[in-house]
Amino acid sequence: MVETKEGQPVYSVTDGSRTISLPIRWSFGKSAQTWVLEKDGDLLESMVSYYPSIDGLEITTGDETLTPQNLDEAVGRKLRRGEPQDCFGCHSTGAVSMGKLQLPNLEPGVTCEHCHTGASAHLMGAFQDQAYETAPPDLRKLSTEDISNFCGQCHRTWETVVRSRWRGEINVRFQPYRMTNSKCFDGTDPRISCIACHDPHRDLVREDSSYDTKCRACHAPKDEAATTSPKADGHRDAKSCSVSSENCITCHMPKVKLPNGLMTFHDHEIRIVKLGAPYPD
Repeated sequence: MVETKEGQPVYSVTDGSRTISLPIRWSFGKSAQTWVLEKDGDLLESMVSYYPSIDGLEITTGDETLTPQNLDEAVGRKLRRGEPQDCFGCHSTGAVSMGKLQLPNLEPGVTCEHCHTGASAHLMGAFQDQAYETAPPDLRKLSTEDISNFCGQCHRTWETVVRSRWRGEINVRFQPYRMTNSKCFDGTDPRISCIACHDPHRDLVREDSSYDTKCRACHAPKDEAATTSPKADGHRDAKSCSVSSENCITCHMPKVKLPNGLMTFHDHEIRIVKLGAPYPD
C-alpha cells in the first residue's frame, strides 16, 4: 500500500498480522514509478511499482521471478553493489561524485548539469561575461555513435545489453541497443542519431506522425528529397516507402509490450516488420 500520512508518502507491506511501513524518500519515473526505500541502512527497490496502464500497483519490472520468504523480503529487493550509483546517477543529478554515492548532494530529476558537465560554472560565467571560457562541451558535435553511447549511459548501450545477456522483449526499452541493431544504422550519419529525432530539452513527443519528417530525411521520395533535411555527405539516400509517407513509425517501429504487459515501448530497431515474425534480438 502507498498512502500519504501527514504530508509524507508512505510505503507499507503487511502479512495480515504484522506491518512494515517506510517513508518514501525517492521516487523514480515520470509515469510509471518505482520507489527506493531505506531500511536498516540498506537501500531497497520497492517490490511493487505504480503503472499508469492499470492505474495501480504491480510487481516491479525485473523482479517478477522473486519469491519473498518473509515480510522483510516482501518490502523490496536489496540493491546490489553498484546499483545505487546506477539508479541515482540516471534518475537524479549530483548524487554520484567520483564513482561514490553522495545523496546529500542529490538534485531531483535530470538537470542541465546531468548531461552538460560544467553547466553551473557556465551560468555563473555568463553573469560575469565569461560565457565563452566556461561553455560546456557541445554534444551536437559528437558522432552518431558517440551520441548513442552517451545516451546509452542511462538508456543502455549496445555493449551493455550484449554483455548483460538481456534477451527478448525486455530489451525493447534499451533504445540505443535497438537502434544500433537497425540495418540502416550508421555511426557517422547524423540523420540516425538520438538527437536527430528527440530534443533532449523537451518532453518526449508521443504523436506518431510528428516523426514523419525525420524518417523522410533518409527515405524521402525523389521529388521531395530536395525539400527535406539535407543528407549527410557521402551517404546514399534510402529507398522511399511504397505504402505511405505518413505515420511511418507505426509500421517500422512497432510498439512492443514488456513481458509483464504493463509498459509499452516503440521498438527502435527500424525494419520492415513482417506479420507473425518473432521479436528480433
